[in-house]
Amino acid sequence: MRYIILGTAGHIDHGKSSLVKALTGTDPDRLKEEKERGITIDLGFASLDLSNEIKIGIVDVPGHEGLIKNMLAGAGGIDIVMLVIAADEGVMPQTKEHLAICNLLNVKKGLVALTKKDLVEKDFLELQISEIKDFVKGTFLEGCPVIPVSSKSGEGMELLKQELERIAKDVKTKSPLGLFRLPIDRVFTIKGFGTVATGTLVSGRIKQDEAVEVYTKGIKTKIRGIQTHNQKTEEAFAGQRTALNLHGVEKEQIERGDVVSLPGYLQPAYMIDTELNLLKDANRPLKNRMRIRFYTGTAEAMGRVYLLDRDELKEGGNAVVQIRLESPVVCLSGDRFIIRQYSPMITIGGGEVLDPYALRHKKRETNTIVKGLEAFKKGDLEEKVLYFFKKEKSEKAAKDLEGWIDASAEDLKTAASALANKGAIIDMAQGLYVYKGVLEGINEKVLSELSSFHKKNPLKQGIEKEIVKGGIKNISDNLFNFVINNLQKTGKIAVDKQLLRLSEFKIQLASGQEALKEKIISIYIKANAQPPLREELSKELKIDDRQTKDVINLMVKGGELVRINDSMYFHKKIYDDIKAKVSKFFTDKKEMTVAEFRDIINTSRKYAVPLLEHFDSMKFTRRVGDKRILIAQIKD
Repeated sequence: MRYIILGTAGHIDHGKSSLVKALTGTDPDRLKEEKERGITIDLGFASLDLSNEIKIGIVDVPGHEGLIKNMLAGAGGIDIVMLVIAADEGVMPQTKEHLAICNLLNVKKGLVALTKKDLVEKDFLELQISEIKDFVKGTFLEGCPVIPVSSKSGEGMELLKQELERIAKDVKTKSPLGLFRLPIDRVFTIKGFGTVATGTLVSGRIKQDEAVEVYTKGIKTKIRGIQTHNQKTEEAFAGQRTALNLHGVEKEQIERGDVVSLPGYLQPAYMIDTELNLLKDANRPLKNRMRIRFYTGTAEAMGRVYLLDRDELKEGGNAVVQIRLESPVVCLSGDRFIIRQYSPMITIGGGEVLDPYALRHKKRETNTIVKGLEAFKKGDLEEKVLYFFKKEKSEKAAKDLEGWIDASAEDLKTAASALANKGAIIDMAQGLYVYKGVLEGINEKVLSELSSFHKKNPLKQGIEKEIVKGGIKNISDNLFNFVINNLQKTGKIAVDKQLLRLSEFKIQLASGQEALKEKIISIYIKANAQPPLREELSKELKIDDRQTKDVINLMVKGGELVRINDSMYFHKKIYDDIKAKVSKFFTDKKEMTVAEFRDIINTSRKYAVPLLEHFDSMKFTRRVGDKRILIAQIKD
């Protein structure tokens, strides 16, 4: 089954709604005010089964110049445009603006319905057809059928349906394989069911009871029920007019312009990089930072256009620009957009979203950014995926791409895998990738930090991991650990518990420090079981305590000294002699007091108590009341 969205377009009172009613039997004007005034104010909807293989959802748009924002809310998802022109009036201002909008939205197929043929003579009708064919030259409707019809008598309706069926067979349908997205164009409540949101399902598919999120509101809910083309169903596909019954959501919580999609995929953005085409009949050049009205999907937002490589854009020109918005929108790379002047409200241009959540560009980088985006626009999917990883500066999953560019999950995984095989991005496993240049940059930062640390601290074994990580902006634990593991595997760094050092780094004492080390050894050996505390040692040697500490730590690391606490150290030979004396003591006795310990090693209580506490912590001895026993003598 082919699901196609047909949108009407044209000037007010040219018979769009009457034509839809004549085609489908459904009056798209649903509002009381519309029926009273005889004009379309908001979007209307109908459906048409052209055959067993083609179902068309029709979006009927208002033609009044003051209601263009409503027209734009319905135009975003159309596959075929039916430009409606009244035979008795011909081309009018909104005919031109609507056609320009459809052209900017990159609609590929359509036709012209020349309504009210019963109101004009045959010769005048033929003249109008000729003028219309001239009017559509240079647009996607050039060479399209122009079909005279009368909604009143039904004349021309069968031919119109035949042409619609012919065109529908050639339309490239929306993909059910992409990310599910439904831009909301209408919200209402049904008694007993709750809130219903409708829209054109522009990509993907959705099933009843699936979890969804309403963007930009951040409301998470699930699908309670689905209708497509006024029929209840358990699943909806891209290309269908779809109504979703949202569980537990109040009507006032959501609105036109919001997007229903899968949870956690889309990212609301205030800055969007785009390719902008300015209309030839825009009434003036577009100046840098000009305030505009921005439309994408069913959303409208105020914003400003930032020209990245010029001060103004001439009428009919195109450029890569950044649009900065006053309220967030969600869109994907590849989506189309329209801009209108802030005042007076006329359509002046539109184009394609390139980066749907861009960064603020620094002036010195704009030339590089513009070249990159221009290449991105021309590139294939693989090149676009590479651009994504380049700009992200961190690890991302292939899944993250689905919320950035309009493509199927399978195609995106294939592109990411191909880039990983070429070495352009690095596969971190578990579905995560990082751009090669980003990884190389982090590697350089880590190695530079270690090198700098070693130069400043030649007697320290290394720097703590967390200090190194803290010096790298916005790096995740996952990416940091991946970098450290890789550097360790390649032999560039060594990891000692929480300390990092360069593999080739070795502590080498300067001649003065070697002499200091020998003095410390001599002092500790001579002092036997009553060595000076570290602070006392520094005073005795008349040096800064930091120097003493650095050399002592090095000697502890080298096994020449044993640390009892931060101030007390013993020479390893003296320490081993003390342990031997304790073991010998316990060959004859089962318990030892502090006083006995003090006497057998010939020291004072100042040293005896810390030493015994140290032995306890090393599980050499255990304190039982006021006495010690050997751990080896304890029976479970």
